[in-house]
Amino acid sequence: MDNENKGAWTSKIGFVLAAAGSAVGLGNLWRFPFTAANNGGGAFLLLYLILVFTVGLTLLLLETGVGFRMRVNPVDAMKKINPHLGFIGSVGIFAVTVIFGFYSVVGGWIIHYLFLFVRHGLTESSATYFENFIAQPVLPLVYTFAFLFVTAFIVYRGVQEGIEKYSKIMMPLLFLLLIALLVRSVTLPNAMEGLKFFLMPDFSKVNAMTFLAALGQTFFSLSLGMGIFITYGAYLKEEETFPIHLSMSVICLDTLVSLLAGMMIFPAVFSFGLSINAGPTLIFITLPKIFADMPFGNIAAVVFFALLSLAAITSSISMLEVSIAYLNDKYKVPRSKAVVGYTLLTVILSIPFSLSFGKWSDFKLTGRNLFDFADMVASNIFLPVGGLLLCIAVGWFYDAKKLRLFKSDKKNAFFAFAVKYLAPLAVIAVLIDSLGLLK
Repeated sequence: MDNENKGAWTSKIGFVLAAAGSAVGLGNLWRFPFTAANNGGGAFLLLYLILVFTVGLTLLLLETGVGFRMRVNPVDAMKKINPHLGFIGSVGIFAVTVIFGFYSVVGGWIIHYLFLFVRHGLTESSATYFENFIAQPVLPLVYTFAFLFVTAFIVYRGVQEGIEKYSKIMMPLLFLLLIALLVRSVTLPNAMEGLKFFLMPDFSKVNAMTFLAALGQTFFSLSLGMGIFITYGAYLKEEETFPIHLSMSVICLDTLVSLLAGMMIFPAVFSFGLSINAGPTLIFITLPKIFADMPFGNIAAVVFFALLSLAAITSSISMLEVSIAYLNDKYKVPRSKAVVGYTLLTVILSIPFSLSFGKWSDFKLTGRNLFDFADMVASNIFLPVGGLLLCIAVGWFYDAKKLRLFKSDKKNAFFAFAVKYLAPLAVIAVLIDSLGLLK
């Protein structure tokens, strides 16, 4: 990959913020709270913290370490391990292409709601408004394309002047907005009951499914299996010692956002007596109800959807960058042409995903509309499979000790054992749970 198109992080903090931004997204601010609610609150949180700093850290170190040592995109990194294993990288790129398509649709919804609350807010039932909006054939697509344009603009400018520069702006702003909302939320009546539910473990709620839910959230919250961290790891400056502390910083920031999100959402939900198991409708139906009844609620709504917009964009730029790195490496396509071409492809891909809530809602695959089917296949099958194949490739075909991530031989040996045996078992558990084979 030539330097002009590839670039490199100018600073370690640039890598940390960009990598944390790739992990921080709707999985933290939306999926984490309702997954915690469905699995016992504090008990789930405790398991999640244990798993994210064991299994999650192992997989994050593995992906980043492969990129750091191989210095190429996910497909060619796998080929360096074994010429016949390039397809493993292709699994991640295929998954991230599909995810980017439907993720952009949700990103468009978020931008629409941000503009909606900036103008005047909701004047009708939040459920009715949301259902009518996503069923429209044109308006959701306009906002989807706007979301894609912002993402493409940042990636078009390159690693240093685009991804790193804007991550340094967006990530601190994201934390400020999140903390501002948290302060407002915990001052609401009965807010402490929400914090108690979220932070105080009730071990009577812990069972095998709680463990699997926490493991699945660990995997998806960190955006593992897409090749993002292989790509970002390749942009780190070459040196003999792998910067383990940077990966630890990424894990800590991602986990902190999830914790703050829970501390923001649960007090508000408990304060207004709404269901804690709102699921995917939490963002667009449940929380707007809360904002409507909250003093200065419209301001809080603007801050919240601005926060979501930032989180969605920091994730989407990493998704786009994975494919741009591959096109530049494999086919020597200049960054400018790769970004324009791939964005146009995503525009086309996003159209049926958006229409699946309206004009194409009757078209089903395995009982799901196109959006839900794509989400299920990419998130529940291809990401875990990609993660499992990566563990097998590095653990069994390469020997993870050769990555030399640690200064200590004992630590490298234990890491290799974890990659070869422990991490694959964890990923298989995620895959089994995702496919509902235990339910």
